[in-house]
Amino acid sequence: MSKNLWVVGDSTLSSFEDKYYLPRYGYGTKLQEYLDDEIIVKNIALSGRSSKSYTTEPEYQTLLSGMKKDDYLIIGFGHNDEKTENDRYTQGEGDYLTQGTFAFSLYNNYIKKAQEAGCTPILCTPIVRRSPDGKWNGQMLHVTAPVGEYKGGDYPKAIRDLARQLNIALVDMTMMTKEMYDRLGADETLYLHAWPSDKAISVDNTHTNVWGARVNAYLCLSEIKNIGVEGLSNHITGLENDAPMPSKKKYFKPSETYKPTVFDSNLSDSKIWEKSGIWKPSVFGDIMDMPTKDTFTLEALSDNSFHIAVCGNVGKISAVSDGIAVYYTKVPVKDDFIFSASMKINNYFLNDQVSFGLMVRDDMYIDKVTPDILGDYVAAAPLLLTHENAPANCFARKSGKLVYGGTCTRGYKPGETVKVQIESTSDGYACTFGDETTITGGFDFKLTALDPENVYLCMFAARNADVTFSDVRLDIK
Repeated sequence: MSKNLWVVGDSTLSSFEDKYYLPRYGYGTKLQEYLDDEIIVKNIALSGRSSKSYTTEPEYQTLLSGMKKDDYLIIGFGHNDEKTENDRYTQGEGDYLTQGTFAFSLYNNYIKKAQEAGCTPILCTPIVRRSPDGKWNGQMLHVTAPVGEYKGGDYPKAIRDLARQLNIALVDMTMMTKEMYDRLGADETLYLHAWPSDKAISVDNTHTNVWGARVNAYLCLSEIKNIGVEGLSNHITGLENDAPMPSKKKYFKPSETYKPTVFDSNLSDSKIWEKSGIWKPSVFGDIMDMPTKDTFTLEALSDNSFHIAVCGNVGKISAVSDGIAVYYTKVPVKDDFIFSASMKINNYFLNDQVSFGLMVRDDMYIDKVTPDILGDYVAAAPLLLTHENAPANCFARKSGKLVYGGTCTRGYKPGETVKVQIESTSDGYACTFGDETTITGGFDFKLTALDPENVYLCMFAARNADVTFSDVRLDIK
């Protein structure tokens, strides 16, 4: 009779349906490649979940009702337990007897439940985040510093300690992936990771592609075979006689269906939302599915104000892509301007991909879904909102890279109304958010790479944010 190998965890193990040039694959999707027919992999890992938030998902109930005697359970959390968000955060420091800790969550929600079902748990530390230059910091290795009420900690160590205390099988993916990345070097590990576009600069340093997933599955099951997990190790195949790591030549495969985004300044009007005067609505970028009014609100109000809201965890501001809802207008590059508004923060969710404010862009798309890295921009808007008392007060994408302008002197809460402004300068742009210092440093570049004739001024919101802009003014100097 076959046995199940259950896999729970986050995006580094889960499956995806991507339109990327190098799509994302979690290593849970490739474990079956190294197992015989007596072991059936049940990969129910979910992107974005922590050991805490996963318990609210239907897949968790599937796990609890499905585990049976002589099954196995790979537990691969950590990437999101360290996120300073109430729904996902668990404290890295502290043992499994202390409520609220990462170890407590792993033990009570997974290990204890598996053991009660007669299923053998296997703990995996999280894979590293790729270092672009071969130098490591705490975040890449899942060692976090305190942020406000969130105490942080060393998440791989918490797993190692828990495995030792409970005498549970441990696969130290953090250690093994770091050693492998050091051996390969940053120039080569670039090819283990997902690329939203066909440009290397778009690399996603967290998520692996199909080759990376295959390599990590190889590392994981090689260690399980090495430590001798009873009843499972003898079903691992293809790793005999020190079989070499899966080769780039064989497994590195760009998507055959990828279509690069082509910019066209001849923009049509949205067929979903209505324009208001010079301001036109759109939703575009890395938003997963075609935009609808179920998840995006774009409405012009009667008093020169505009309501923009995003829900359902769609859209983002990230290093490699953006997915935003906007009201925009086109302005010739040669025109100097002051673009300003009062912005009421109705609500937002604490997440580092959430943002809202004003933006000036090099490109614009109308109700288009694309994971590609898009054009450059400058934004008078907060980012890194999980740093509740010190988020970034403005940011930009410059030559395809995300850069921050400054740090807020305080947090900004729902219910507040703040002034936001972007002003063109002789060298670039000046951004002002709320009562923070106006930032020009780092924003001294022109947005002319894709559209040499125009820039696109936007009011925007990204991912679980709800804002209302009033007294919107565009003054051409």
